[in-house]
Amino acid sequence: MFNQLSRALVALLALTFVVSVAHADRRTSLGGNMLMGDRDDVFVYPQLMVKKAYNRTLSMDFGADQGVGNALLIAGPDKKSAIGIALHRSDSILSLGGGSYNGSPELGMVNNNIVPVVYQDGTTATALNIADLMYAMKQGKNKLGFRLGFIGNGESSTNSDGDHVSGSSIFGLRLSAGYSIGKKGDFVFDFAMVNGSKTAGEDEDPVDDASVMNIHVGGRYFLSQKKGFKLGTLFDINYGSLGNTNYPAMGDDTASNNTIFGFQAGFGPVYTGKINEKKYTVAFHGHFGFNSTSSEPNDQQDDDQTSGSSVMFPGFNMAMEYQIFNWMAFRSGANYSYVINNGTSREADDATTSAHGTAGFGWNAGLGFLMDNFRIDGTLSHGMLTGGPQFIGGNANGLFGLVSATGKF
Repeated sequence: MFNQLSRALVALLALTFVVSVAHADRRTSLGGNMLMGDRDDVFVYPQLMVKKAYNRTLSMDFGADQGVGNALLIAGPDKKSAIGIALHRSDSILSLGGGSYNGSPELGMVNNNIVPVVYQDGTTATALNIADLMYAMKQGKNKLGFRLGFIGNGESSTNSDGDHVSGSSIFGLRLSAGYSIGKKGDFVFDFAMVNGSKTAGEDEDPVDDASVMNIHVGGRYFLSQKKGFKLGTLFDINYGSLGNTNYPAMGDDTASNNTIFGFQAGFGPVYTGKINEKKYTVAFHGHFGFNSTSSEPNDQQDDDQTSGSSVMFPGFNMAMEYQIFNWMAFRSGANYSYVINNGTSREADDATTSAHGTAGFGWNAGLGFLMDNFRIDGTLSHGMLTGGPQFIGGNANGLFGLVSATGKF
């Protein structure tokens, strides 16, 4: 009874000290290490919903107020299939895309920041989530899954005679198809698009339109699996394009477009085991990446194109998870990357080229509280871990920056 009360008290304290936004907190605590499996993998690989640990669960990510966070219900009608419904996810439309193996790869849970379209006059339009649905099923030892997201929004105005004065609309969708080969590998293909338009006048003549398109292929595969050891690889390939067109009342139409290509790959081991019946997992991977961009600001002007590229090498990610008690685990992750950036811009007959290097390091730590079929996971505030609470070290950021709760039914 004492242990049960202790767990409940710790969990209550975890929720009491939430002060910031919440997303992917276990994965965030692990520094975004994708070689260590997590329930939030289903947003990247929807086929994983049929895993026993993920099927028939309800998860809540808590933010600083009632409008920040997200939720996921995975309700399998049986052990061989699962249906998922996600709420308030901005990655319902924007797929992983090139990824970042430094930090959480998920782009989407904080404040529902759905990707906007950008018109030539600089204004933007952002749609609202309509539905974010997933389905997965087992195929022998393999798994197949899909994710379908819809977004949309629109408005219009009319005069006293009922004639159209102005209007705008935006619509987008995301389709993901994922396949897992036993326990060896998970793969996914994503297609996403968003289209927006503005109209004016009685005949609803087009004024502006804008679009975003994204294609992504990614996966992870374990080359070797032995007791207590796995050797894994990661890869992501992404292509995206953004464009817009202006239709003036007089003169030629003008268009602009941008293209993005990105590639990233990682490789490293995962160690698992027990010490005094307490489980542990340690993972490491090195990675490299490349991306290039090109831009045509105005197709009616010559020699105004810009381009750029970035090479990330080396990059590293280290993560660990140790079971301290039967009901509590400690997690931490750290990452580092060195990036060389190059850019070229043109003006008339002149071309200017620039190059510079950047480096980034970050770490996170967190706790997990395990209570039979219920768990609470939290990423500790950086100031809390090193400076203590406010009455000791002056830290005013609260105990946890990110918190979620997951119940299995």
